[in-house]
Amino acid sequence: MLGVTYALSGALLISYLSVWIPPDKWWIPSFFGLAFPYLFLVNVILFAYWLLRLKKISGVILLVMLLGWNNVRHYYRLPVKNKRDREKTSLNAGFTLTTFNVRSFNVNAWSADVGKDEQIIRFLKKIKPDILCLQEFYTDEKRFPEQKIVKELDYPYQYISYIKQYHSRSHYGLAVFSRFPLLHKNNIRFDESSNQSQRCDVIIGNDTLRLFNNHLQSTNLNKQKTPLNYLNDEGEALREVKDISLHLRGAFMKRAKQAKMLKQYIEKSPYPLIVCGDFNDTPVSYTYRVLSDGLKDAFVESGEGLGKTYHGIFPSFRIDYLLHDPRWKAVQYKTYHNGLSDHYPVSCLIVKKGTGDQNGR
Repeated sequence: MLGVTYALSGALLISYLSVWIPPDKWWIPSFFGLAFPYLFLVNVILFAYWLLRLKKISGVILLVMLLGWNNVRHYYRLPVKNKRDREKTSLNAGFTLTTFNVRSFNVNAWSADVGKDEQIIRFLKKIKPDILCLQEFYTDEKRFPEQKIVKELDYPYQYISYIKQYHSRSHYGLAVFSRFPLLHKNNIRFDESSNQSQRCDVIIGNDTLRLFNNHLQSTNLNKQKTPLNYLNDEGEALREVKDISLHLRGAFMKRAKQAKMLKQYIEKSPYPLIVCGDFNDTPVSYTYRVLSDGLKDAFVESGEGLGKTYHGIFPSFRIDYLLHDPRWKAVQYKTYHNGLSDHYPVSCLIVKKGTGDQNGR
């Protein structure tokens, strides 16, 4: 039991290192960072076990947990402060922003567990944020044309960029819809990847914000790719675990390079920033640390409860983010657990500090 305790506490320490060590240089700590919430929970149980036995090792475990306590708030937030912020902030102040990986609108019935294309469009029309950022945006000239989506959503400004063509009539990429003007629109391509980012400037009253809508390297795992399906065949299970490990390792390494590339664009921005989208990585990761450096996380500011955004195999993972300039403040953060995609849409109200209804909504 003592050996197990030291091993699991050591694993938790290694998970802390994952935010500082680039996976393209050394990828092993990234696996521990991925498992952070589970490692932390196990260490809480071990702490209680040794404390009840009045053993000094409980103090060691407590110290290890305290070293990573700051990471916990990126996964779970108490609602005490958020209620006061909601009461003080007018719904007419600032602007609302939503990011949502729509999983190609499920137009080809990739999964029976998620909503159809019409359901997703109805949901987006219902919440109608001022700025809407979509990942895995998919159009089909015959079944689901771009013109129909643009007309249905009814935004005066949009920026749609495609990176992948399934066949002659269907396209896949990213989209930004906005009630504010969008200028200087560019897409950022990543080497050897079907993922990309968008960059554009949003004119909101007298302010200009630079928006990055991101879809970083996908892991390409699904419910079929899990060793739990092969427990009756030990050899097959081991092969599947190895296959999953290779998928994860490759994705970790590509996301690290993509994050460093994006950071160069971010640092050149002359305007306050919004960096959002599907990072495909958890808060305890190199990708998140690089992209969130110098920015505020809307969930940490005003989220409540468990911040999971991935509706898939691992239920505790938060991989979709709304990051913003510290001169602005995020309130009324919300996760929509609607099951329309394998990601949950997240939304918040962003208000400039020191102003009231400065945008005249």
